[in-house]
Amino acid sequence: MEIFRDLPEELVEEEILTQVPAKYLNGLRSTCQRWNRLFSSDRRFGRKHGDKAAKQFVVLMLTNFFRVCPAIVNLDGKVPTFEVKTELSLVDPHSEHPGAQFDVYRVFHCDGLLLCTSEDASRFVVWNPLTGETRWFQPSSGGTIGRGFALGYGKNKSYKILSYYRGRKDYEMYEFSSDSWRVVGDILPPGFTLRYSSITVSLQGSAYWVAYDEPTTQIIKFDFSTEKCLLVPLPYPSQPDGRFEVLRLTNVKDEKLALLVQLDDTSKTEIWVTNKIDETNSQVVSWNMVLALDLSPHNDVQVYDEGSFLFDEEKKVVVVSEQWFDFEVEEEDLGQNKDMIYIAGEDNVVTQVDFGLDGPNQCVSGILNYVPSFVQMEQAGGKRKRADLSDM
Repeated sequence: MEIFRDLPEELVEEEILTQVPAKYLNGLRSTCQRWNRLFSSDRRFGRKHGDKAAKQFVVLMLTNFFRVCPAIVNLDGKVPTFEVKTELSLVDPHSEHPGAQFDVYRVFHCDGLLLCTSEDASRFVVWNPLTGETRWFQPSSGGTIGRGFALGYGKNKSYKILSYYRGRKDYEMYEFSSDSWRVVGDILPPGFTLRYSSITVSLQGSAYWVAYDEPTTQIIKFDFSTEKCLLVPLPYPSQPDGRFEVLRLTNVKDEKLALLVQLDDTSKTEIWVTNKIDETNSQVVSWNMVLALDLSPHNDVQVYDEGSFLFDEEKKVVVVSEQWFDFEVEEEDLGQNKDMIYIAGEDNVVTQVDFGLDGPNQCVSGILNYVPSFVQMEQAGGKRKRADLSDM
């Protein structure tokens, strides 16, 4: 603080602090009340900081215990390591038990915000783990079976939530600025339906899904500004039955898409990465295969079609999150499963991290790259509540 004392406040706040990564700034909250207000409640500062500061990615893991936990991935040692830290606190204000944590069944990341959904999709929360801001929702009527949600933003970072159903032409949009739901028309191209509600990726405010129109499989981009969908071609033509053995989607540094593909049960697992996607070339996508791995049962690896992964393009290392049943347990414990992490690179050596017997196969566990951010949500109608930030 001493080094800033003789500098104009405008210079410090507009030019210096807006360029410091959010995780470091968060530790300066107690320095003075002005900075605490600036970081926690100044929406203009949060937006400017998000545009100017270097992005600092933090790996988060949704465990099979319905908890969101930071994780440390070390790829620099001789043997890669993956360590899960203490869970982040997300108190459920509607629980009958004071201080009870909200059980997160699915998690979706966009622009420093996490959209966390309950198991039955009857409730969800948009949460900024860095600032602790939360906004709780009950979806409009329409049922919860097969229901999913995606968070994105339109012009001027106006946040919206899209509600959709797997296999149904039923879509609604919630706008933070108006605090209201509205029905939207069929967002998908004719004939297409969403394939999996869990394979949803955010990239620069737009949502991407795997969708299919038998026998065609495509990636669908939903633009929250125009509220329209665009087709993103896959690097491979569809298989004869329209399906791949494994097909997973993620983003790389919020600039590119990465695809994990296995054509059939005998082929290698390939990692494909797009060119850099931005507003000027979002409809022009080319793919480049950057890695081919043997992720197969005979290599003591079990990767299925639905799940998450991270890809370090510089080191050419993939980190795959997987769940699988442990059939070597006592009969009364059948139905239990493990959270598994597989780490593999160009040498095709697979490092496995086994988190042991977790619990019933309910939660869709997975990993994601989270970008800490001071972004603030629009105020209309929503309640704001601070959560525990000690673990960030």
